[in-house]
Amino acid sequence: MENEILERVQGILNKDLKEINSIENISHDAFFKEHIKKNVPVKVTNMMSHWKAMELWSLDYFEKIGKDKETYSYKGNIRQNDTNWQFGAFQDYLNEIRNTKTETYLGNMPIAEMFPELLEHVDFSLVSKNTVRNSTSLWIGPSGTLTGWHTDRLANNILALIEGRKLVFLVNPKETKTSMYPSNKYEPGSRLSDVNMEKFDDVKHANFKNANVQYTIIHPGEMLFIPQTWWHCVYGLDVSISSNNFAFTPLDNFKMKTSELIKRKLHNAGLYSPNNCVCHYKDENGKRVKR
Repeated sequence: MENEILERVQGILNKDLKEINSIENISHDAFFKEHIKKNVPVKVTNMMSHWKAMELWSLDYFEKIGKDKETYSYKGNIRQNDTNWQFGAFQDYLNEIRNTKTETYLGNMPIAEMFPELLEHVDFSLVSKNTVRNSTSLWIGPSGTLTGWHTDRLANNILALIEGRKLVFLVNPKETKTSMYPSNKYEPGSRLSDVNMEKFDDVKHANFKNANVQYTIIHPGEMLFIPQTWWHCVYGLDVSISSNNFAFTPLDNFKMKTSELIKRKLHNAGLYSPNNCVCHYKDENGKRVKR
């Protein structure tokens, strides 16, 4: 699958794809100086062997601990296509991912709310050491998932693979105006692009062809640092289990509690981008419902 995706993406672009730099390990101070401060992405390949998640997490494990849980799932690429959240039994969604060819994605589940004990199973101190607030999520999905082009506007992000593989594309935020076609669709804390990798429009988005796109495949036991405001697009290559951490600096947290909070409250009240967003959906009665 990865070769097919890479060939298709390279066929869109006028410039060669470039691999994201990869290192085995790094000290916390060096990571802060070389990557957080300089806003430079990197894949870290050998700093997760002590994680309890690497030992315990699997579909079987989550089936045991998620027996009585309910959560949201979605199908397909909701950032460039229609939003389609569903609410149901966590175990039913796991079985669907395990046993059928499906697009169902258990994406961006808040670990602190669903499985607070799992926060002890991960170690995101590479980014969390230098922050005042962190938000950790769990992602479980089938082969073929796509999280379309978007940025994390308010936080640095580090994505860790426990099981399966993911193919990630990145574009520097300096190319936002020239290549990335920011969207009017709203997602809290993110900025979305209109560029759709599965339905690429080479007339409407012609300038994207000149983007400098980097990529990497993350394997189990590897982490990818995605700096704040970098555009990224993520494909699931296998049934995968991953976790990520959004790390907020004091300035990021101030923005979160001021302008961003006001925007979110207006949006939730239906006064800001009410009908075009990732976080709400229409129920069977046509009522706008918050995920």
